[in-house]
Amino acid sequence: MSPLKLLKRANLLRMIARYGLLLLSVLIFLFALFSGAEEYGSGLTGIVKNSPNAWPWLALILLVLFAWKNEFLGGVLITALGLYFVYYFNFSGPNFWLSTFLATLLIPILGSFFILSWYWRR
Repeated sequence: MSPLKLLKRANLLRMIARYGLLLLSVLIFLFALFSGAEEYGSGLTGIVKNSPNAWPWLALILLVLFAWKNEFLGGVLITALGLYFVYYFNFSGPNFWLSTFLATLLIPILGSFFILSWYWRR
């Protein structure tokens, strides 16, 4: 494959990984932040008390921002965190939902896009 085609594919993978992971992690972060807040009371107090539910997704957002600068290490960390999320949110408890499985499975797949993009640029 020509170097120009390889570079175009690497750019496409990097763009899909960056914006796909950013969109996914921000949406799930907001859902996790607000979804259980009403149990703690309305308003800002409930959101603050429910904020520990959103911390894993905040970690993912920070890793995506890190991967923007360092594709390889960021991709490795995102892939590892994604595999942990797949296990934790799908197989560590009594509940299994296909939508949760697919959303968490996207994380290590998109994390591997960072690694592959880095490799093709070398």
